[in-house]
Amino acid sequence: MVNLREVNHSNWMACIELDVHDFQRPFVNPNIFSLAESYAHSDVNSAEAEKYYRCIPKAIYNDDELIGFTLIAYEKECDYDDTPAYEIYRLMIDKKYQQQGYGKEAVKQIIDYIKSFPYGKVEHIYACWHPENQASQKLCRAQGFEIVGKDDDGAIIGKLAI
Repeated sequence: MVNLREVNHSNWMACIELDVHDFQRPFVNPNIFSLAESYAHSDVNSAEAEKYYRCIPKAIYNDDELIGFTLIAYEKECDYDDTPAYEIYRLMIDKKYQQQGYGKEAVKQIIDYIKSFPYGKVEHIYACWHPENQASQKLCRAQGFEIVGKDDDGAIIGKLAI
């Protein structure tokens, strides 16, 4: 069963070692970058996290096997509509575990986690993806995300009302 867990002493290095296929590299930052960003925008640096955005890294497991990584962001004033919102900021499933339904289950788990409102109540969840990343678009659209535009970098913006 797919589940989200804290990134901690026992799994952070394994999270870094997760990898995607070569053709997917333009679509997702390396997990080491995401973990560094999550540190800079965490409770450790709460003043800046409050000012900009707060990152919530999660390891994705199938039972006890690490299969992926996600980074969730919370903003009090979301870039897309100036209201509080969460964003599925990063999501990757290791290349060994792709095409097995884990991404779909991971997105469901991420949405359920966000609905616990760990940093505040919101009305929307956002997700962005590279316009050529058809897998991410299919994944998000299947969970009810509506395409609402593009960001400054040309990424597709999806929005889910909760």
